[in-house]
Formats: sequence, structure tokens, C-alpha cells
Amino acid sequence: MSGLVKRKFFNRFTADGTYTVPLGTTIVWIECIGAGGGGGGGNENTSHGGHAASSGGGGGGGGAMSWGVFNASDLSTTLSVDIGGGGSAGAGGDEGYGTAGSYGEHSSVALSGTNNANTDTNKILVKAFGGAGGYFGGNSNQGGAGGGGGGTGSRGSNGANQTGGAGGGPDIQDSTAGDSLAGRGGKGGSATSVGANGGNAEYGGGGGAGGGEGAGGNGGSSIFGAGGGAGGQGRGTADAGEEGGVWGSYTAGGADNGGTQGTSPGNNGDVGTSREFGCGDGGGGGCRSGGSTVTGGSGGAGGAPGGGGGGGASGYWGNASYDAGPGGIGGRGEVRIWAW
Repeated sequence: MSGLVKRKFFNRFTADGTYTVPLGTTIVWIECIGAGGGGGGGNENTSHGGHAASSGGGGGGGGAMSWGVFNASDLSTTLSVDIGGGGSAGAGGDEGYGTAGSYGEHSSVALSGTNNANTDTNKILVKAFGGAGGYFGGNSNQGGAGGGGGGTGSRGSNGANQTGGAGGGPDIQDSTAGDSLAGRGGKGGSATSVGANGGNAEYGGGGGAGGGEGAGGNGGSSIFGAGGGAGGQGRGTADAGEEGGVWGSYTAGGADNGGTQGTSPGNNGDVGTSREFGCGDGGGGGCRSGGSTVTGGSGGAGGAPGGGGGGGASGYWGNASYDAGPGGIGGRGEVRIWAW
């Protein structure tokens, strides 16, 4: 052996930028993570059906993770890096309905111009899509449904009134499936009197959970992608806040990262864990108002990169002074590049 050690390079992007392939390297490994969707706001409505209209918002879906390995000589000298922004949080209702959370954006890496073979102009090399937004708390004894997790081929679909959003493609199962494998995102949880858990995923993001007039659901988890946000609680429950989904798992919910009910109604959902490796966890769901003296708790923000925001809790239906909580924002995306 010559005794020479080949140098290795690592770059992390949390904002848009340009990557320069280091001289003398032969292999480039690229990892992309899409942004998380925002959680939906809770509902506080004294004029549309009493307490049955006081319900929690749905959680936002988590962002997908994708990767690719390339010969350095096949790439352009520089690469264009695009980082997805997290979905915005839905507002909590003030004597009325709140608003839905929004999509998380995709992250990608593309050639800058042509590669060294003068082909594939501006070609996208790796792309990961973001999770969808959770719906706001509704009327008629139902919460807001959760957003679908992002996929490696398309973004998730937003939650609707009671129906959870579909996970982003590729679609290797029926579109109504909850859990998924390969690059498809987990389905968002449905929303009735009790919110359903978000679907789990492998490389796609976990689905956001549904909110409820009672308890919300747990956010879906993902083995390689980001976790979905938990659903917010409605007035008709005294349960603890629900848990966001986590990275590195195929079971909905995580270790105590929902809001805590205890003796303090109206607590906010906990913020999902952020990581410099792997992906972020989903935010916890907000806790109910608990009576005529407390505003509903807000959903926790999704952890970076890619965690979905939790859903906001309901406000107290009989007192207009105590509003519903907003959802949590989705975690931003990220790109990591290794070269050697």
C-alpha cells in the first residue's frame, strides 16, 4: 500500500445553494428529504351545533427520503440544490372554523447545465416530495383529517373534511391503504368522533393523524422518511395529547412527544425531534381546552428535516373568549452530500 488516504467530503444544505464536486473524488452520494406538511387548526364554534362542533385539526404528513449514488465524472462540475420549505400551520378557530395546514415543498438536486458528457441538461438527479397539510376541525361530531405523507414520486394529498389524504406515489398498494412500503407515503388518518392514526411508511413520510371531537390519532412513522404530525383533541375528551410519528419506526406514535393533558388542559403539543442524521419526528397534537377558562392547545411543530406539524386542539364551545389552537408548522427539508 502507498500509505495515502483518500479524502472524504460531507456537505449539509438547509437552504438553497450550489454544490461543487470536489476535485479528485470518484463517487458522490446524495440524500434528499422533503419538507413536512403543516397541521390543521382546531375549531371553536358556538353557533353551529354546540360542543359537537368543537374538534381538533388533523396532523400534517411527513416528508419522504430518497437517495442516489453517482460517478463523479458523470456529473456537472457544480450541482443545483433546492431545499423545500415546511408547510404553514392552520389557524385556530375564533368562534368558528380554523384553517387547514399547507403542503411541505420538495427538496432536490439537479445538474447545473449539462454533465461532462454534454447530455441531460439540468436533469434532476434526486428528488423527495413533501407531506401534505392537515385539515381543520369540522362540524357534526368530527375532527379534521390528516395529510398524506410525501412520496419519492409525488407529494401527498391534503386531508379533507373526514377523509385522510393519500400518500404520495409511487403507488404500490391500493390508494386507500394506510401503511405502505417502498417510496409511497403513509395515508393520512381519517377524522370522525375519534381521529385515526396516520399510516406508516418505509421511504415515504408518515401520514398525519386525524383530529377528533374526542381524542386525536397518533402520527404515522417511517423507517427512513420523516414522521407525520398527531391529531388535535376535541372538547369531549380528557385524554393526554396524542403523539407524532417518528423516524426509524413502523409503528404510529412515538415516545411521549404529544402534548400533556394532566391537570393543565390547553397544553401545546410537543415539538418533534430534529436530527442531523435521519429525519425529523412529527409534532404532538394540542390538548383540549378543558372547560370555560382555557384556550385550546396548539399543535407542535414538526422536527427538521421533514416532520409534519401536529393538529391544534378545540376551543371551549360555550365561551367565545377561549379559542381553538393553531396547528404546528412542518419541518423544513434538507440535502446531504458525501463525496470520496
